[in-house]
Amino acid sequence: MNLIGRNIIGLAVVALSGAACSPWTSPQAGRSIYAQNCVACHGDDGRGGAQMPDLTGLTARAGGTYPQRMVLDKLDGYARGAVIYADAEMPNFGDLLTGRLTRVQTDQGLSRQLPEQIVALDAYLQSIQR
Repeated sequence: MNLIGRNIIGLAVVALSGAACSPWTSPQAGRSIYAQNCVACHGDDGRGGAQMPDLTGLTARAGGTYPQRMVLDKLDGYARGAVIYADAEMPNFGDLLTGRLTRVQTDQGLSRQLPEQIVALDAYLQSIQR
């Protein structure tokens, strides 16, 4: 591959991974969103409780790989009003749909456009996996 081709591919990778570098989609931003929307049910540490799932064990339950596409589907679905999952009612996260959109590269080389707040919450959830 020539130098121009490598540069184009490099720029594409940077553009797709830009969400991970943005302060609006960082784990720190996601922590704030988690505190506002998730703590009441899943606890300060994300370990849930008797009725709520442990969000720190998503990777372990998925065989050692963080299930980003599944998490993004669920977060985006909840935000759009799909409030029932595994017999647990989730709050409407309508506010998480506001603001700028960003393109995220997910597992299996796929990408999708999502609200930055959803991406930030996903980044935080990735950061608390044990």
